[in-house]
Amino acid sequence: MKHKTKRKHLKFILIILFMILAFLAWAMQPENFREAKQKIESYIYGINMKDSYNAKSLLLVDLSNNENFMSKNPKEKELPASLAKLFVIEYATTLTDLDDIVKVNQEALSLTKQGSSVANIKAKKYYIHNLFAAMLVPSGNDAAYALADYCGSILSPDSTTSKQRIEIFMDKLNNYLKEQKYTDTILYDPSGYDMDARTTVLDLKKVVEKLLENQWFRDIISKVSYTATLPDGSTQTWKNTNTFLDSTSEYYNKNVIGVKTGSLSDDYNLVVLYKMHNKEFLICSLGSQSDTSRYDDVTYIIKTIDESDYLK
Repeated sequence: MKHKTKRKHLKFILIILFMILAFLAWAMQPENFREAKQKIESYIYGINMKDSYNAKSLLLVDLSNNENFMSKNPKEKELPASLAKLFVIEYATTLTDLDDIVKVNQEALSLTKQGSSVANIKAKKYYIHNLFAAMLVPSGNDAAYALADYCGSILSPDSTTSKQRIEIFMDKLNNYLKEQKYTDTILYDPSGYDMDARTTVLDLKKVVEKLLENQWFRDIISKVSYTATLPDGSTQTWKNTNTFLDSTSEYYNKNVIGVKTGSLSDDYNLVVLYKMHNKEFLICSLGSQSDTSRYDDVTYIIKTIDESDYLK
């Protein structure tokens, strides 16, 4: 009789232990008890830290002291998609002046891949800064080809086709990236519509910091709607792809002051410049699985900035 009672007690204890282990395994999953775990982390570390993000690679930088405050796989190479345009523009600034006039030709525009984002660039004259805005605001791939074609003509005046000029421009661009120590970035298409290109959040941080030194860049990326005045006096207006700037969006945030989106295949990228505590923060996100998940990730990081005493 005693043995049976002991066996029952042992069985009961094993069942309880199994239930406890099962509960702990469940509770450790990122989606379970998220709020409670965040409060514990906040108590321990003094800041809110999210235990998982959808993005494959993330970086939060306090630009006031250049501290990389939060990161996830910062050296992992990912598809840049349209964020490639940031590197293209930065290199183009070394070859051109903002008020240079570009006669866009139809041959360059015809290279725009079907289904890609466009700015409805026409075969007419544009200022260089018009093309920069067309690449940054609506993420116009047609503007990227027009710019690369023009820069290629500067680098190789004897080239006879847009394709040749763009190939020369891309070769020179990749050499420039190596010289400037963008060690993990390689690009093959000026628009970013390319599955072989790669970059990292660390390289993105570097190129955006360079571009932010220019007031014209800050002016362009901060606009939800941008109207460009062309050399002939006509205008074109583009809507920004950055949903954080759109006051009609659920993601709208008045303290977001740029920078750019990018997406290709199943990868959704986002770079955001955020102003809080009288400082600027740069958030780089690569490889989210959906449009909403990239905004959700960055929204949570923004919440961390807002609530953190450490970042004040």
